[in-house]
Amino acid sequence: MEISIRKSSETNIISLSGSLDIYTSIDLKNFFEQNIDRNNNNVVINLEKLNYIDSSGIGMLIKQLNYVQELSGKFFIANMKPAIEKVFKVAGLTSYFQTLSESEFISQFP
Repeated sequence: MEISIRKSSETNIISLSGSLDIYTSIDLKNFFEQNIDRNNNNVVINLEKLNYIDSSGIGMLIKQLNYVQELSGKFFIANMKPAIEKVFKVAGLTSYFQTLSESEFISQFP
């Protein structure tokens, strides 16, 4: 998995590509610990280039959502591919996460 970050006003856009699974989820945890803090706490996870996610990856996203909320930040997931979105729906998590469609993402974070 590859992780990249860019800032858009007061929000961190974190883009994931490849697979978020049992082998790579700890990389995301470490990335958050190094890059997200009280002064820098709004996050959008861009899943446009994510090809695969398993339960470990979903669990790590939940942990990072909780981490951001503890820092009083906002957490969004954007650009889910249909296959990834299906995993979120099956797990009953579409209402748990705030999501942005591709058009919402582009208009808010050009």
